[in-house]
Amino acid sequence: MNRYVETPPSPPKIFLGRIPKGLPGTKRTVHHMQRLILQGAKDFYVRQKAIDILMAQRVKPKDYLGEIRALFTWVQQHVRYTKDPFRVEVLHTARRMLELRAGDCDDMSILLAAMLESIGHPTRLVLVGPDPSQPTLFSHVYLEAWDRGRWIPLDPTMPYPMGWAPTRLVKRVFALDRSTDMSSHNAVAGLSGPSPTPDWLYALVRAVARDGVAPRNPAVKRLWDTLRQRRLLSASPWMRTLLRRMWQRGLIAHPRPQAAARMASLLIAWGLLPQQGPVGAGRAPVPFSAVQRGMVRPVAMQPVRPVQVHPLASAKPVATTNTTAKSLNGLAASP
Repeated sequence: MNRYVETPPSPPKIFLGRIPKGLPGTKRTVHHMQRLILQGAKDFYVRQKAIDILMAQRVKPKDYLGEIRALFTWVQQHVRYTKDPFRVEVLHTARRMLELRAGDCDDMSILLAAMLESIGHPTRLVLVGPDPSQPTLFSHVYLEAWDRGRWIPLDPTMPYPMGWAPTRLVKRVFALDRSTDMSSHNAVAGLSGPSPTPDWLYALVRAVARDGVAPRNPAVKRLWDTLRQRRLLSASPWMRTLLRRMWQRGLIAHPRPQAAARMASLLIAWGLLPQQGPVGAGRAPVPFSAVQRGMVRPVAMQPVRPVQVHPLASAKPVATTNTTAKSLNGLAASP
């Protein structure tokens, strides 16, 4: 049983660019690899996968050499070596590699380095070439991990144990350029820093506000699992009832601004939605981006006309009525 909610495969974001020939192209490729490694090291799911591997292999705490060996063996056995498209250099993120489970030497190096860095093991890239007469021509890349005063070679593309390195006449080592890592984003997403809010959560709150929810909606199940793992289901019987109703019967398309505002307020309090902007008195906090997406529409206020009072007229009390907020479509009722 997974200890966290797996993120579904997202549509790939592809960035195209030209890579110059020779050593400038190699340096640019290495720079992109370094950036992807450091980005993956701060991805909560990459770190969680690395920890799950260590627990599955029963690696003892502080057995740092055993940690390196366990992650190296897992990548070697669970990621298929697959060449890039013809005459196209492709670099995958560490999370995409966990979904794809296939890639060439640079992709496998990115994944393994990101998992090692995510649990505190420094790494560096090693490029090798076959021809000493062409010292700027490289044909392969692998990793080295630091442990107890030594760099350990790690080449998961080959069926050899940890410590084996290919014999090449040309070799060049590239330390990770940690200056590419922004200090303001130095926290691991999901641990000590804010993680980006997933679009499916915004879409779910928007659906409650007006669009409706179909029965057995996967987003409802995902939110239920997230709250259950954080032990938050018992914190709000209203939220638990709402999610159970949406899962079993769904919601028809109907304006529900109060229900959406209350749902957003709870998600903000639990850290699942960001708090943006001040919160007015008596109003549920709703993220500004959520209002932009059409979750809650502003209510037009009618101007109040002044009443003329004569000094000699007897003052009579004016009765005012306040409409009480009702639960919308029985959302707060038990299913």
